[in-house]
Amino acid sequence: MAMKKKPFVGLGIGFVWLAVSALTGNAQSSNGFKFNNLTVSPFVNLEYSYDSNVYYGKDDSDDSILTINPGVDLSYKGNDWGLDGKAWYGYEKHHDYDDIDQSRYGESLRFYAESPRGLRLVLGQSYIKTHQDDSILDGGRGVWRERDLHELTGALSYQVSERTAVTLSGLFSDLSYQNDVKQFGNLYGWREWSTGLELARKLTAKSNLLLSGSYQEYESDGAKRFDSNGRRIDNNGRKIDSNSTGYTLMGGFGSRATERISYRALTGASWFDYAGGDQLTGWVYSLDANWILNRKLVWSVAGSSYFQPSEREANQAMQVYSLTTGLSYRPVKRVTTRFDIGYLREENEYATNNQGTVEVDKVSARVRVDYRLQKYVMLYGALMYEEQFSDEDVSEFDRIRGTVGINLRY
Repeated sequence: MAMKKKPFVGLGIGFVWLAVSALTGNAQSSNGFKFNNLTVSPFVNLEYSYDSNVYYGKDDSDDSILTINPGVDLSYKGNDWGLDGKAWYGYEKHHDYDDIDQSRYGESLRFYAESPRGLRLVLGQSYIKTHQDDSILDGGRGVWRERDLHELTGALSYQVSERTAVTLSGLFSDLSYQNDVKQFGNLYGWREWSTGLELARKLTAKSNLLLSGSYQEYESDGAKRFDSNGRRIDNNGRKIDSNSTGYTLMGGFGSRATERISYRALTGASWFDYAGGDQLTGWVYSLDANWILNRKLVWSVAGSSYFQPSEREANQAMQVYSLTTGLSYRPVKRVTTRFDIGYLREENEYATNNQGTVEVDKVSARVRVDYRLQKYVMLYGALMYEEQFSDEDVSEFDRIRGTVGINLRY
């Protein structure tokens, strides 16, 4: 499948331990409620956090936070097809800064089907409304603001021959920020349409040669300026086009059937036409890999680079570079530990209104421990450090967040 970045993939800390458990082969023992082929697994997370900087600003704004996060996982398995679904709700109560107490919620649904002739279809849908920081350690962008995100995804794969397979993929995404100019500067969302085609050619019993191409189209909120007649203009009186297009070509290698190592590594070039301006060109990459070193130790790495409209600056385009890596260790049967470190860089590549270019660097590190107390009870604790550097002094901050919690799942 052609790889595409996901603006926000963290759906709350309650789901992080599931990813860690699946990676280490230590998923919490739970059968869920069975209704023929349907399995329903409800859960709830209760946690306490201390955050040294809840406003992500230059001045410290430390606070204590109580969180409740109930939800349910659903799965249905038919003959050569199935459904997976999630629904969840979260509420955070701050001790001092109760003006940022908010609810968050989301849902997702995935349908898959395959035929004996090598045809496989995957369709997905998701919605999330949240105000949480989308941590770069969980594949996010490190942006903190109340927002809505709708996504529709699809992929159709076909095994052309024993050695060759093709995949056609598509995505629609609608990202909208809730702005309050009395408290913060504006953030800008967009609507994105993209499609990709990937060719996989068998090289050896355990490796594939990968070639992929993709097309993206954006309609950005950040390019919208209106005069009294409703025409879009910038501050110099010039018209602004809110539409942008991008093309990406990459090649690389991926793993075939293997028990211990899985990977996808591609690199290439991308061309991005932002708002009818000059064409931007840059080197891009996509990387995902997991390595089961032994029964107790697992290493993972993920990264990507791409162009997109800026979320922070109106009428800007940027290139993003990211890389995260993590190590999971299971010292005893009931305990799983994980250490993650991540880096993300944003480079403004296109500027209007003499705003100039702004570069932002983010680093984050996290250590987490999960302890399975009983069949349906998991205790967890995490400590995270995050720091942001920028050409603009007002955008710099550092933050420490510590969390302890309990997960109840049937």
